[in-house]
Amino acid sequence: MRKATIAALVLFANCAFAQIMLPEGTKVRVRLEQTITSATAEEGQVVELSVADAVKVGDTLIFPEGARVTGTITDAHEKRRMGRAGKLDFSIDRAKAIDNQWVPLRYTVNKKSGESHAVSTGVLTAGAAIVFWPAAPVLLLRKGKDITINKGVAFDVYTDTNHLVGTPAPPPGLPVTAASAAAPVGVPASGAATVTITSTIAGADIEVDGAFVGNTPTTLQLTAGQHRISVKSGAKSWQRTLQVNAGSTISLNAALQ
Repeated sequence: MRKATIAALVLFANCAFAQIMLPEGTKVRVRLEQTITSATAEEGQVVELSVADAVKVGDTLIFPEGARVTGTITDAHEKRRMGRAGKLDFSIDRAKAIDNQWVPLRYTVNKKSGESHAVSTGVLTAGAAIVFWPAAPVLLLRKGKDITINKGVAFDVYTDTNHLVGTPAPPPGLPVTAASAAAPVGVPASGAATVTITSTIAGADIEVDGAFVGNTPTTLQLTAGQHRISVKSGAKSWQRTLQVNAGSTISLNAALQ
């Protein structure tokens, strides 16, 4: 009986940590979560999107519906004199998988030889598949007008790399160390410090020691020692090396430049 119980526990552990491969070139339908216009957009500005249709590998959910997707404004000029129309375009850069990791995206099914997932052109310039306009947009080349791309527009994009999906990463609020990865979720390590991180641009990505841990504003529990804190939003970033003492409370406000 005891051997059977041990065998069952081992089988359960293996299943719990089973990893699924999401292949490169998997189609992901994404939806724009904000209306953007050449009248106010700025190059480098973060664009918020979401996964429109859940993506699975077999029975395993990889991208839940509503999962966060981010892009970047790549071209933005408001309308000008002499009837010159505005310009507007943006890239779709990455989607967050169920394991809390970012997966890079591209615009075509097949990856061109030597092509990087870091796309310098926007979705309109690159000819990405626009699958749904929620309402009639301003014509992209309408003379003398600003360009508007409406909230709810959907695009088909594709994963740019193979992604091994495993046990979800610890959510914000847990110590970000190699040792803490094995700790039970929800149980902070002893001797941790409380670090609250805000930024001049809400929703900026936070990385601690090179690992993504959440978005501003948030509060983390970090183990004592030295940590590298990075906060990024589009082309703007902020970094600091932080010495953490056990039991301390620290507040950081990232002035993104």
